[in-house]
Amino acid sequence: MKALSSLLLLFFALLAGLNAQEAGDSRLGEINKMAAKDSLGWTMGGGIGLDLAGMGLLNPKVGAGGNRLGIGGLGSLYANRKEDKWFWENGLSLQLSAQRFKSAANPNSGFQKNLDVLRLTSRYGHKLGSDQWFVAADFFAQTLLLKTYSSNYLSAVDENDRVVAKFFSPVQITLSPGINYKPDDHLSFFYAPFGMQLIYVADDSIARTGVHGNDVTRDDAGSITEYKKSFLGLGSEFKAAYNNKYFNDRLSVTTGLRLFSNYLREPQNIDVLFSNNFSIAIFKGFSLDLLGEYFYDHDVKVQKDVNGDGIYEVTVNADGTTSGPDRLGRGGQWTGAFLLKYSMIF
Repeated sequence: MKALSSLLLLFFALLAGLNAQEAGDSRLGEINKMAAKDSLGWTMGGGIGLDLAGMGLLNPKVGAGGNRLGIGGLGSLYANRKEDKWFWENGLSLQLSAQRFKSAANPNSGFQKNLDVLRLTSRYGHKLGSDQWFVAADFFAQTLLLKTYSSNYLSAVDENDRVVAKFFSPVQITLSPGINYKPDDHLSFFYAPFGMQLIYVADDSIARTGVHGNDVTRDDAGSITEYKKSFLGLGSEFKAAYNNKYFNDRLSVTTGLRLFSNYLREPQNIDVLFSNNFSIAIFKGFSLDLLGEYFYDHDVKVQKDVNGDGIYEVTVNADGTTSGPDRLGRGGQWTGAFLLKYSMIF
């Protein structure tokens, strides 16, 4: 309702400006001020995208395959407030996907996790005498939602399977004060020369695996003697964001880049989060969305497909060692998804 009233006000304001053009540009300036004032306050909205795939076979012939069920999606909420001198932008997103595939080679009937990322972002900015420059504080938090076992299933496949991740184990939190430059409504740059980054693993047994970037204590020989529950970094953070619409608002493009360099340890190894979303409008809030994302953190280990079979088989033991045909190591995580999404403005 608020968005509709804003559009109507803008339409009548422009119409009045055209009729009174001969009176000079002063009247048009007043109209623009009225439209800008009406856009102040809270703007809230969100969207949900679904990814559902299934295949059922009864008495399959040789070579036909096996039963498969996949379910997942993307959910997001935002609440932004804009005033004459300041702004406050907040966002919450969840990427979640799991599948169940049963065959003779894979008799487990549980769900295997494909994707699980829960993020919270918040930024407050106060104007520095210009409509484009702000002194700002940026907050970022990321964790996962569902408990995950070493087999990457949501439930234990045998008595030796153990939990390696769950909500708040781990969680990554970044808090950075800095400068925000917004040349227009579509583009934003943020830089903080000093920002704090915390990795925390709430569960003691998960922290002892040492795979989530939490700190360790070593003896004189370099051997690990203790796994701590946290890792604290102090460094420089840069963020860039762009969003716009094309082809009569049929195509929406949203992209974001986050870079963090830790002054306290190996500052040349920069953490990267690069996300992109392309949305093609279908009708009445429905769209087809293509999501692409790259994540790299030098302190966080990822699974490596050593034998090249396309299956990540790494078992993380209680002492932090691994077993299985594949291994853990440093590297970037790539994520891609194609979703049917429904968006709304509250």
